[in-house]
Amino acid sequence: MRRFNLYILWEIFKLFFVALVAFTTVISLAGIAQQLVSQGLGPKAIVELLPYILPISLQYALPATLLFAVCSVYGRISADAEVLAVMAAGVPPWRIISPALIASFLLSLVAVWINDVAFSWGKPGINRVIMHSIEQVVYGFLSTQGSYTSEKGLSIHVHGIGEDGRELILPTITTTGDGDGEPFSISARSARLTMDPVKDVLRIEMVDSIMEGEKAEFTHPGLWVHEVLLPNATKKGTSSGHPSEVPIRKIAFEKRKQRETIEKTQEIIAARTALGLGMGRYDWLDNEQTHESLNQILQGQSRLQRLQVEPWRRWAQGFSCFFFVWVAIPFSIWMKSADHWTSFGACFMPILLVYYPVFAIGLGHAKDGSWPVASVWLGNIVLLVIGVYWLRRLQRT
Repeated sequence: MRRFNLYILWEIFKLFFVALVAFTTVISLAGIAQQLVSQGLGPKAIVELLPYILPISLQYALPATLLFAVCSVYGRISADAEVLAVMAAGVPPWRIISPALIASFLLSLVAVWINDVAFSWGKPGINRVIMHSIEQVVYGFLSTQGSYTSEKGLSIHVHGIGEDGRELILPTITTTGDGDGEPFSISARSARLTMDPVKDVLRIEMVDSIMEGEKAEFTHPGLWVHEVLLPNATKKGTSSGHPSEVPIRKIAFEKRKQRETIEKTQEIIAARTALGLGMGRYDWLDNEQTHESLNQILQGQSRLQRLQVEPWRRWAQGFSCFFFVWVAIPFSIWMKSADHWTSFGACFMPILLVYYPVFAIGLGHAKDGSWPVASVWLGNIVLLVIGVYWLRRLQRT
């Protein structure tokens, strides 16, 4: 029996390794293509993106490739009556499936680590590459389309590009101020873009410019420089400090810091309220500053809730490997199909239609605090129940 189990594990490993390389490559290429389309990155930036895209690709490829390998191997040995022969010799089904379950459990631990690396290192790394390539990206869009628009409100339109490939001819720039956030438009005779990696800003150096806003208009003869924060200049906004980018080992610290921030804001509101009541300044109880503080508390509570959900989400996603295998083994044995794609498709489609919607529903309710954070495991629990059903059916068969 030990030799039979080693044979099964070896067959699974071979298929898993080949499929993992293929699936990861396809997903990585899709991720690169998505960045090319949405951000307009150049070849140098694409090369820099590769190490950051790899863990993100692996977190999606691992469950699918493991499912493919398990369905293929157990479906084939069942079609060849090897499982029937072993069970006829008095070996219970549990002895046949336990090695693959143990291997998938260990792989799930690796998947949790990969998920943590993908969220806390891969995504921020992609954001940094995009931001530090912003100068090349903007020039690329302006030279081919004559305009560039970011998600955060920066818009640049030009009448042409100079012979040196750097000078923007008669640009019109629309952006927002850092203080009040009021939009304003700038027209200039010419302009040049440079990225400042130290300050993380995109510098727009304009000659003979006119700035027009809702409240005023200013003329700047000669050289004038306007700086735009890099996250505000990218084609699609990049997040920083988002709960999904915090490593698991630092989440406890981030939660403590967020609670302290909320408590400090609440104390400020209480002190302002007491002072307003004492001085008869009732307008202090319901002014813009109070509303801003209350909004900060709401945002802080939302971020705290998401920080509480993050570890549960990464563990639940990582252990989807184990629960995929839990369902796949008895189902593929029951199907008795030697065709790889038939077994995989018949098992993956129900999982796709059941697991991911249930997981998304649990995650959404856990994030908004309406359900407990453990709700992110709902998808895995559903697979656990389905797997138990198929195991009992296999035993009766």
